[in-house]
Amino acid sequence: MHRIVQSHLKNFSESFGCEAMTPSEQFERFCTYSILSSRYSAEFDLDDVSTGEDDDGIDGIAITIDEIPCLSFEDAKAIFQDGRRNRDVDAVFIQAKSGERFDLGDFLKFKEGVLRFISGEDYRVSEETLVEAKGTFDEIILNVPKVRNGKPSIYAYYITTGLYQAPQEIEQARLEFERQLLQSGYFHDVTVSILGRDELTKLWVGTYSGTQASLSAFSNAALPAISGIDEAYLAVVKGVDLVDKLLITEDGNLRGQVFEENVRAYLGDENPVNKSISETIHSLSSSRFPVLNNGVTIVSPDVQLQGNVFHLRNFQIVNGCQTSNVLFENRAALGDLMVNVKIVETQDEDVFAELVRATNSQSKVDDAQFLSLKPVVRRVEQYFDSIDSTDIEKKLYLERRDRQYVGQDIPALRIYSLHNAAKCVASMFCMRPELAFRYPKQMYSDLGDIMFADEVKEQVYYAACLTMHRFNLLASNGVIPQNMKRFKWHILAVARAIICGRDLCKLGSREAIKQSDAIVRKMDTHGPEATRVFEKAADICKGLGEVTNDRMKRQAILTDMLDAI
Repeated sequence: MHRIVQSHLKNFSESFGCEAMTPSEQFERFCTYSILSSRYSAEFDLDDVSTGEDDDGIDGIAITIDEIPCLSFEDAKAIFQDGRRNRDVDAVFIQAKSGERFDLGDFLKFKEGVLRFISGEDYRVSEETLVEAKGTFDEIILNVPKVRNGKPSIYAYYITTGLYQAPQEIEQARLEFERQLLQSGYFHDVTVSILGRDELTKLWVGTYSGTQASLSAFSNAALPAISGIDEAYLAVVKGVDLVDKLLITEDGNLRGQVFEENVRAYLGDENPVNKSISETIHSLSSSRFPVLNNGVTIVSPDVQLQGNVFHLRNFQIVNGCQTSNVLFENRAALGDLMVNVKIVETQDEDVFAELVRATNSQSKVDDAQFLSLKPVVRRVEQYFDSIDSTDIEKKLYLERRDRQYVGQDIPALRIYSLHNAAKCVASMFCMRPELAFRYPKQMYSDLGDIMFADEVKEQVYYAACLTMHRFNLLASNGVIPQNMKRFKWHILAVARAIICGRDLCKLGSREAIKQSDAIVRKMDTHGPEATRVFEKAADICKGLGEVTNDRMKRQAILTDMLDAI
C-alpha cells in the first residue's frame, strides 16, 4: 500500500476506532466512509453500511432515500406511505481492495455480486447488511411510481490503492457493467467508477476539509448593524455563478453539504412550486426572476467582501434549497438569469438557529426536522461542553449541527451526532434498541416527544453516549469481540439493566439523574468495571444472533433476558 494512503488509513482507523480490525477491513471501511460522505451530507453509522463475511463481493452498500441511508424495508415502506412522490433514491455499491493491482477477476466478482443483488430472483446470502439492503431495495421497486424519474439511480465503485490508467480490459469490463445495469431496466442513472489512490485521497480529505467559495455579485448593499450579526448583505448574482461557484462539486455533483441546515429537503421537479420556478427559467419572464423568486439565504461564520466578490467559508444555504436545486437541474438554460441572495455572517449559535427556524417556516415542515433547535438539545450540548477537554477518558462532543467539528482534529469516535445520541437514549433509557437498530424513522415517531421534552435531564444523553463510547473503545481494542458490534444497541439496554436494574424511569425525573450518575461512575474510565459490564451484556446478547432479522422476536428475547438479570 502506498505510504500516503497508509497514513490516511491510519488516521481514519484511529479516529473511528477500527484498530482491532484487519488492514483489509480497515481499508474497506475507509473507502465506504469516503465515498458515502462525499455523496451525502446525512450522518450514517459505518456498521450499517459495511458488510462482513459472505459479502458476495460487496464491501459497502447504501440504499438512500432523499440522501439518507434507509436501513430496513419497514422504514422504506413508512417513508413511501406519506403520499409524496418524486423521492430521490440511490443504490451505492462499493468494493475495496487494499492492493495496488486493478484485478479483472476481482472486478468481475464485484459486478456479478451487484447483478445478483438487483435481480428479482431469490437472493441467497446470509450477510445481515446485504439482506436488509435487499429488502429495502425490493420495497423501493414496489414503490417506483413515487420515485423521481420513475426509477432509482445506481452508483458502483471499485477502488484500489494503485494509479488507475484505464487499461483496455478493465475499461471494457466497466463499460459492459454499465451496459448490463442499464439493460436491466431498474435504473435511471447508472455510473460505474474505478478509483485509485489519488481519487480516494481526495475524497477522504474532503470529509474533514471546510467548504470555501467565492461568488461575484452584480450588485450588493450592506445592511445596517444588527444585534448578533457581524455583517449582512443583500446581493444580486448570476444564476450560473451561484451554481458553478457554490452548488457544484469538482466532479459535477450537487454539493449536498451546503444544505445540511436547510430542514426542507428537495421536493422534486414535479412539485408545483418547483415546476413553476423551472417554467420561469425557460420562459420570457426569466429576466424577472429576481422579483418573482425569494432567492437564497446564505449563512457563514466568515464572510469577506473584496470589491464585488464575496469570499465565504464553511457556508450553509439555510433557505432556498428548492430554488438552488431547480437552478442546478436547469443550469444549461440559465443564461444571464439573476438571483437574489442574502448573505449573513454570524458566529452566534443562537442567531444561527433563529435564522434556520425563521427562514424555513413559510410552509409546513415536519417538526422532527427542528429537533436540533429544541431547548433540551442546546442544554445537552452545553453539558457535553462542560466536561473538561483534558479528561480524555470522559470528554465527548455533541454535534448539534452537521459537520460542526470538521477540521478541529477531534477523533470521530468522540463525536456524537444528535441522531446517534438519540439512538443511544432510545436504546438505553427507553429500552427500545430495535428502533435504534433498524427503524430510526419510527424511533422519532414513537419516542420523539419523550426524548426531546423540555424537562429531560441532559445527564441522560451524556450517560448513554459515554456508555456507547466505552463499548466502541473496548471493541476497537479487541477486548469485546468485533462481531458483537452488530448488537451494540441491545447491549446498551442490557448494560443499563445490569447497572441500574430493569425498571425504567421518566427522563425528566430525579431517578433519571441517579441512574445516569451510576452509569457514568461505571463508564468514566477505561477499566475493569466497564469491561465486566459489557462482557456480561455481550454474553447475554449472543442469543439475539439467531433472530437478527426478526424484529418482534428480537424484542421478545431481549425482554426475557432482562427478566433474568
